[in-house]
Amino acid sequence: MAPIELDGADDTDSATSFTVLKQSLELDFSFSPRLVKGKATIEIQPLVKNLKTVQFHCRQLKPTSIKVEGRLASNNYSDLYDRLALYPGTGLNQYHFSKDRIDRHTNDLEDELIIYIPPGVRIRESRLDEGATHDAVLNGNSQLNGSGEVIFTPIKIEIQYTLDNFRDALQFIGTEDGDGRYPHVYTRNNQFRGMASCIFPCIDDGITKCLFDISIRYPRTLGDAFCKPRPIANGIAASSEINGTGKADSVMSDADDDYRDFTEEEKAMEMAVICSGEMTDDIADVTDSTRKTASFTCASPVLPQHIGIVFGPFTHVDLSEYRDTQDDERLGSNAIRVHAFCLPGRTEEVRNSAMMLARTLDSFTERYQSYPFEKAYKLAFVDDLDCDVASTASFSICSSRLLFPETVWEPLEHTTRALVHAVASQWIGVNVIAQRPNDYWIIVGGSWFMTEFYLRELFGRNDHRFRQKKFADKVIQMDHRRPSLFALGEYLTLDPGEQEFMELKALSVLSVLHNRLVKQSGKNGVDRCLYRLLFNARNEKLVNGAISTDGFLDICEKVGHQKLDAFFNQWIYGSGCPTFECHPAFNKKKQVIQLTIKQTQADSTLRTVDWLLTASDFMREAKERKHGFRVSPDPPAFVGPMTIRIHEADGTPYEHIVDINSSTVKVEIQYNTKYKRLKRNRLAKERAAAAQGLDATGDTSEDVTLYSLGDLFQTPEEIEEWKISDWSADDEARMDQESYEWIRIDADFEWIAKTNINEMPSYMYVSQLQQDKDVVAQAESVEYLATKAGHPLISSILIKILMDNRYFHGVRTLAADVISLSASSDIDWIGLFHLTKAFRELFCIPGSPMTRSNDFSDRASYLIQCAIPRSISKIKGTDGKAPQQVKQFLLDIIRYNDNRGNEYSDDFYLATLMSCLADSLTVGLPKARPNGMDAGSSLGLVDEAEEFDFKRKAMEELSRHQRLDEWIPSYQNIYTTTVLDCNLALSINRAIPFRPTEFLQYARAGNAENVRLRAWSCLVDLGMLMNDNILEYMIFDMASDESPYFRSRLISIFGKGLGQIALGDVLTLDKPVEPVNTGFVIEQEEGQSNREAEFKRRKLDGAMAALKSELQGKTALREALESALRSQESSLHEVQELHEICSLLYPQENRLWVTRRMPRYWGVQHEGAGRLRFYRTERVRTKPLPSKSTTAKEKAPKLRIGKPKLPIAMPEQPPVVVEEQLQRSQSITVAVPPSSTLPSSQPPQPPVSALIPTPEPSSSLPPIANVQPAAPPAAPPAAPPVAPTVIPPVATPVAAPKSTITKIKLPASEKPKKSHTPAEPKVKKKQKIVVLKLAPEKLAYLGNGSSQLKISLKNSTTSPGRKESVDSGDDDIPLIRQASERKSTMSPAVSVASDRPSLQRQATDNASKKRKAESTPDTERAGKRPASVELMTNGSGKPRLMLKLSVGKGRLPPSPKS
Repeated sequence: MAPIELDGADDTDSATSFTVLKQSLELDFSFSPRLVKGKATIEIQPLVKNLKTVQFHCRQLKPTSIKVEGRLASNNYSDLYDRLALYPGTGLNQYHFSKDRIDRHTNDLEDELIIYIPPGVRIRESRLDEGATHDAVLNGNSQLNGSGEVIFTPIKIEIQYTLDNFRDALQFIGTEDGDGRYPHVYTRNNQFRGMASCIFPCIDDGITKCLFDISIRYPRTLGDAFCKPRPIANGIAASSEINGTGKADSVMSDADDDYRDFTEEEKAMEMAVICSGEMTDDIADVTDSTRKTASFTCASPVLPQHIGIVFGPFTHVDLSEYRDTQDDERLGSNAIRVHAFCLPGRTEEVRNSAMMLARTLDSFTERYQSYPFEKAYKLAFVDDLDCDVASTASFSICSSRLLFPETVWEPLEHTTRALVHAVASQWIGVNVIAQRPNDYWIIVGGSWFMTEFYLRELFGRNDHRFRQKKFADKVIQMDHRRPSLFALGEYLTLDPGEQEFMELKALSVLSVLHNRLVKQSGKNGVDRCLYRLLFNARNEKLVNGAISTDGFLDICEKVGHQKLDAFFNQWIYGSGCPTFECHPAFNKKKQVIQLTIKQTQADSTLRTVDWLLTASDFMREAKERKHGFRVSPDPPAFVGPMTIRIHEADGTPYEHIVDINSSTVKVEIQYNTKYKRLKRNRLAKERAAAAQGLDATGDTSEDVTLYSLGDLFQTPEEIEEWKISDWSADDEARMDQESYEWIRIDADFEWIAKTNINEMPSYMYVSQLQQDKDVVAQAESVEYLATKAGHPLISSILIKILMDNRYFHGVRTLAADVISLSASSDIDWIGLFHLTKAFRELFCIPGSPMTRSNDFSDRASYLIQCAIPRSISKIKGTDGKAPQQVKQFLLDIIRYNDNRGNEYSDDFYLATLMSCLADSLTVGLPKARPNGMDAGSSLGLVDEAEEFDFKRKAMEELSRHQRLDEWIPSYQNIYTTTVLDCNLALSINRAIPFRPTEFLQYARAGNAENVRLRAWSCLVDLGMLMNDNILEYMIFDMASDESPYFRSRLISIFGKGLGQIALGDVLTLDKPVEPVNTGFVIEQEEGQSNREAEFKRRKLDGAMAALKSELQGKTALREALESALRSQESSLHEVQELHEICSLLYPQENRLWVTRRMPRYWGVQHEGAGRLRFYRTERVRTKPLPSKSTTAKEKAPKLRIGKPKLPIAMPEQPPVVVEEQLQRSQSITVAVPPSSTLPSSQPPQPPVSALIPTPEPSSSLPPIANVQPAAPPAAPPAAPPVAPTVIPPVATPVAAPKSTITKIKLPASEKPKKSHTPAEPKVKKKQKIVVLKLAPEKLAYLGNGSSQLKISLKNSTTSPGRKESVDSGDDDIPLIRQASERKSTMSPAVSVASDRPSLQRQATDNASKKRKAESTPDTERAGKRPASVELMTNGSGKPRLMLKLSVGKGRLPPSPKS
């Protein structure tokens, strides 16, 4: 293991000044509950003596104990998964807070697990010859200490942890309620860093390799995995047998030990563990007979992300038995064993899908290097894997979606490519890794090149060439506004489309490089470059087995013996693909072909609308823009050699290599043949001889040319039967004048380019189609004919291609697809005739339209049988509707389909016919009728009846197969998914009513994943993303579904839906279908602004702006996204995807909203017996009053309840302070004792006034949690209470204890005069005191109560007429009282100390009760409500007055007039 080289490595405090030598893992898995207990022992070698801290990557784990050399060590742990969700108080506008936290972790700017080396651990020095470990010598210090300098002895770090929150890296299947699948668990490995650290602490940087020892403790059987834990005695778990005797006689039954309903056979299934590395032992646990322990070791250093683990009730399949006997004998002990594992019941599918892997391993071993790991290769098929294959060391975790039975043809190519690539990834991908993300294209391209190079041997050269052309065409179509291969590595994690594009382009670029190297050197191609790469990795010439782009360039130049800087600059560091426009001209005088080659990819005037943004690419391009990618212009010229192949008149192909060194190249190619069109003359002689019945072998035998392809239907009978058209006399004359047969540009696939040969007539393409044996040339000819208008001659040529089984099946299916373009009424539906004639000739009973029994044993014939109906369904009339002949033909073949006696399934064939039937029901764009004929004539009654009857029968067929799939499921529910696609097409075309519930029912959890995804895709295409309920449901599934595969695919579907909204492509079914106007055309100019706006929306900036305007104000979307971002179950990938969506819709705001409860008014209710209950009402106070702050000298703020109407100056007296304890019940009971005298220590006090004036307003009380007040009594209608005006509190810094007072705005006639008080300094105090001024004689009116108030005298400097206020809480409401007049010389203040700032009461008396109360004498009321005062003293000796009051109905009477 090479050391980690970082800047500052000499720093003694550096936490990364070490290298990892070896790592041992001990994992204990549990299904019930889902729990993993782990212990990681990491052996590191310090690079500095004063190593203080050690840092590891560690996520979603819970460390319980960390030891360094046996000593407990302190640590600092920052778990990324605790910081993924939105923090409380933040919203979608603060999504960037969470995004920044993730970026700091992914960019290694945040330390995850820091371990501090204990002081007692000493790092000792030692030399290489003083007993240094072999791992340190071989792996860690071979480069640093080759000169014999000092090294440091390794130290061991033990980290014990638990894992119970499986958001990433580990996936449990079959453990949730309602999941009937076999329980199993696996690691979700991928090629990017970050997953391994979610399973065990490690250096998860994507470059650090080390040795691994893994020990896994797991349940022995499936029944043991879900049984209840047995009690442990003396360290040994109680067994099911006691002294060899079973528990059959036990009184207690074990029937409830399992919470899962397994059969006895299922309970007895043995659990199997498959892990990276070589298994060393698998033994029973000595402490628990229900568990076993398996051990594995990786003898070769690997990355932590390449440690894969799978365990469950898997069945073993030995694929080595498919190796040829000769190969087995030849390889002997070097033969690599291939072991496959699958869930019960899928053994045969594994054999059918992966039987070629043994031969694949042998081929790679012989062509490249020996197998880099142990003498065994393993693969396991699991459910819900989010990719097809996850490659780990000597082990591939594969998705069960790849498996298919031997009765199905369709998945053959995809599954074979995926599994062969999994084997190739063991060499390039696991053994050889990328040095940086920018170098990842070498890993992707190299592994796929190995795959395709082997598939050429497996499938044949024609299949390889045809697939190579399809990949190149797709790259040309996709490589617009894309990063280069070198820059693409930085964006791979953004979108799945980035990985797909890299796989296609990297493979195509290496294929082009291979062809150029082979042509230059004669034998050495990219396969030899990969051989040298693997050879260097095996001999440790690559540090950690990491390859860089510059290193790969050096290898290719040495192998190819040529400079490749220009090639790498164009295809690796540059983007885009060239477009060649070729203009050939024959110069008779010079006998040369003058060829002009011009590159037009940089010409902006030639760009078409195909370059505009599409819905499927919107999210990818938006993410690239957000992450700093800017589109670079295409280079004006690509340079390099190009092969021009000219087939001259004698049929001989002549190759010429042209050096393309500028955007326009003109060359003259020497012509070699002196005769013109010899083959055409020979063909005419052959036809004439055949027509006269003569033998063409005599004197003319040398002139007769035997055509290898397309020479069918030559006799007059066949020509008449098949309605074959031939070239006209004028065409024959022009062909005789041509000097060459045809020209091919880039015949050897040395470019990824689009070529167009201008002025090359159609008959030359036909000659190329019939005479060139290269499938790429044949496909190019068919594609050219597809660009021409339908013609009987084109249909005649293509039907010969379709019926000639010597053509490659890909060319034949392509020809069948193009024949449909020649099916129109103006040429007598000749294309439809040829297609139906071909189908009946190949697959029907002779002389009858009835189809024969299916026979799919020939794969090429089966593909043709599917291609012909697919082409027929595309035929439309001038009105856009399918002819009745087409509909009836498709309905007949699906009704009369007979699969008896066929050893292959017809599920996919019937699915194809169902799609064709639905296509025939749709209405396409109308075609222009010739000679001005009216295409809009209405159907007659008979035609309408036939159309209605056909539609009913077609829908019955679709429904029948849909119901059949529910009872007898087809392979991957192909019937259901096909019917969903059919209903989508028919709904968009208005052929059937729009019923979104039919799709929504298949999107529910519990259905198959592929069915749910297809249903969601259909809903998005129908524009249902604008529906709030469906939108919320979709986002909920994205964030909470158990399957990572389903979540990742659903996010892609959601991104496509956002692209449709951004581009304005949302389907609106409420708009009526516009009738086709086939008569006069009224031309009107569309507004320039509308066209400009539409064009601007097709650009990325306009689309992003449109999306924001459409969805930014959508409340349902905001709430759903916010809920998903607060989820504690989403994986890192899902959270990042949601962040990308938020970045498109919501601006970043660096602020937090503080939410406070609105203040409410208080109410009061008289409960009798002198009890008043105060409660909060539902009435919210929203209008504040102007605030006024008053303070006193070094004393608490006071609430002044009125003042004498005629103030009299009196000497200062201590106030009476009432300390009240307000409980949560919000009720107050007051008891007043008899009167008493003041203590002797106080000066004599004047008599207390009997007047209780109107209280001043107080501010609102703070809310009391969990208190539900009773409903307030209804106020009398006659005299509603006056609504108080509230003044919000104003904080004033005072030195006295902080208190609050709320003021009440009095009626204008009774407002007291304002008095000014100097501000008090703020002093915090636990209790708030409210000062009340009461007259002693007025206490008599308060009545008796059950609770007591403590009354104490307090000095008061309040002068008459002075107004005091106290700042209180927000929720307090003042008491409304009638102001009274009194004449008094003194009014002592009473302060109430409470848990709340103040009390409130609400007036409930009407005007009549008020007048009655005023007319009642005060003496009468005083007699009814006696009051008394008693003198009390406490332990401190301070005097206290105890007042006993009798409270009435909540309304205080006015004071008596003097």
